[in-house]
Amino acid sequence: MLLNQVFSDPDTNRRHRVVLEHLSNLMLIDIDSEKAWPFPISEEEFHAAGYESISDPYPLVSIEEGSVGAARRDDAWSTISPLLGDYALMFIKSERNRLIGQLLISTDKPRLYITRQLRRYWQRGMAPNALAPDYYKCGAAGQPRREIENKVGRKRTVSLGVGVPVTEEVAELFRMVLDGFYLTNEKVPLTAAKDKAVGLFKARYPTATESAVPTLKQFRYFFQTNYQNSVVMRKRTPARIYEKDIRALTSTSANLNFGPGARYEIDATIGDLYLVAEDDPNVIIGRPVLYFVKDVFSRMVVGMYVGLENPSWVAAMLALSNSFSDKTAYCREYGVNIRTEDWPSIGIPAGMMADRGELLYRQADVLVNRFGVQLSNSRAYRGDDKAICERFFNTIQSQFRPYVGGVVEPVNGKKRIGKRYELDAVLNLSEFTKMLINLVVVYNTQHVIEGYDLAPDMPVDLPSIPLDLWNWGIQNRTGKLRLCDESLARINLLPYENGTVSQVGITLKGLVYTCREAITAGWFDRIRQNRPSKVEVAFDPRRTNTVYLRPDKTFENYWVCELSDRSRKFRDMSFMEAAGVLKAMGRTKATARQAEEYRKPDSLADVEQIVATAKKRQKINKSSASDSARLRGIRDNRVTEKETERDQSAIRNNNQVKRDRPADVVPFRSQKTPSNEGIDYPDLDAFLEDDDD
Repeated sequence: MLLNQVFSDPDTNRRHRVVLEHLSNLMLIDIDSEKAWPFPISEEEFHAAGYESISDPYPLVSIEEGSVGAARRDDAWSTISPLLGDYALMFIKSERNRLIGQLLISTDKPRLYITRQLRRYWQRGMAPNALAPDYYKCGAAGQPRREIENKVGRKRTVSLGVGVPVTEEVAELFRMVLDGFYLTNEKVPLTAAKDKAVGLFKARYPTATESAVPTLKQFRYFFQTNYQNSVVMRKRTPARIYEKDIRALTSTSANLNFGPGARYEIDATIGDLYLVAEDDPNVIIGRPVLYFVKDVFSRMVVGMYVGLENPSWVAAMLALSNSFSDKTAYCREYGVNIRTEDWPSIGIPAGMMADRGELLYRQADVLVNRFGVQLSNSRAYRGDDKAICERFFNTIQSQFRPYVGGVVEPVNGKKRIGKRYELDAVLNLSEFTKMLINLVVVYNTQHVIEGYDLAPDMPVDLPSIPLDLWNWGIQNRTGKLRLCDESLARINLLPYENGTVSQVGITLKGLVYTCREAITAGWFDRIRQNRPSKVEVAFDPRRTNTVYLRPDKTFENYWVCELSDRSRKFRDMSFMEAAGVLKAMGRTKATARQAEEYRKPDSLADVEQIVATAKKRQKINKSSASDSARLRGIRDNRVTEKETERDQSAIRNNNQVKRDRPADVVPFRSQKTPSNEGIDYPDLDAFLEDDDD
């Protein structure tokens, strides 16, 4: 079977296609000649000439239906197809001319068009697609035209001059600017890169005129045809932003999470509205902090915190303790009545994903050692590590934005409305919390998750609602989560540090505490004993009044310690406030100590001067009495000196008239003569003593 095969003539190296095979005769056509017509040859002569089979140089191309090429192919095929009805006659010249003449009468196509299409049909494979135009060769796609002297493309109609062609030298300047300037700086626009390229061009060609420099269109065309968009995006975008917002996503969060509680995600954000005070609606208190804990498998919100504490371990602790416990009491506190089955996420998860700032290493030890939670820290600036929580912030806040006042508006929105949106705040913290609780309950029980990917064993009639996914996962995957005591969980989640024990109490961060158990154990008795020198103390940074001591360094027992009277100044403060007060007190003490140390040498100099004067006087008035005589007279000398001191220090009335002699003593009527003899006067110290025994 030789039909439609291409052979090479060994004598002339011409290529021929077999267009007819009849009995022992063949019809060949030269596929490279623009004027070729089929010619006959017998098979015996064909084989004797040594024709060699070669690959077809005209593989049939795929033509897009509806394109211009397809339309031109169909037009050519409809023109020559009537000639192919009597295919054998087409190889007889007279009959071929007759049939072509008849076709000219019935069509408006010229003879040259018909003969070219017929020849093309035979030379290119005898199929309708052989008549398709060679548009794929047009434009030299992907082939740069660098070895040129004149500028290619459309001529200028507005700008002066002809322009310059993008030669290899100009292309090298373009690459230098794009690679070293544009691709390395995300803030550089393409126009600035073009200006830099023109500057380099002028430096290389100083004689270039204004109309003979590369244009922005040339620069942009070079950039678009030589640089792949994905490569440009990756090089111009910082790595962390590219990985977070642009990189391809080939899997989902649910794929690696077996069931409910396999992994929780916790994250915080600042609420998009301003609140007012509870007791005075005219006082604006700022924007609240929102913490949400979500289960990755079911997308259920398992815990939350709404308050004014900045994102920190303390606020995260409140959200975590809420996620571990029954939410019915929490909802009832804000006037929302639900059943346990409406929010069944009670217990401790197997894993937790959070920011490093929220799960500090010491507090993280509690989650690992006490609750057995496997912790994962998200990478810096990678919010997509907690995509479930990140996406929920916008979902939940979009539910209340249209209905409440004080919602944060963009800058242009603030200018448009002509006033500050903070002044529209109407909700207080309790009202806002109640509103969010209602929205979260509706989300958990009714929201249909778009694009949730079901695992192979999950039924197709399972709705992608968080509550339904949670219940199915509990029954078929993980079972119930591990339970824990709510109050014990909250205390164990508090931050803790080492405190010191002394006879004054338990000292933590400069504050002194006491507790009944420590007093009973005799820790504070003022005797040497085997009391512990250091203990672990958990504390709530928001209040100094109470801390919790772990007597055996386990997570099952704790002692409640109250602030002692020694530290009463710090009552009802936060630990941050107390630290500020302690620092101020320390600064005051240091200032006073500094002044003391500065003046102390002066007082010592006075002491030395007084002692020196006394020694000098003693030397001048040296007694002639013996040492033993001086020692024997100490008691009498003291009495004499005491009388002198009393006379000098006695209290006198300044208005008292000074008398030259004592007043007369008038005796009472008595037969006895007055006398002071026999009266036993008490000593002054004994006189001032208390009479009570």
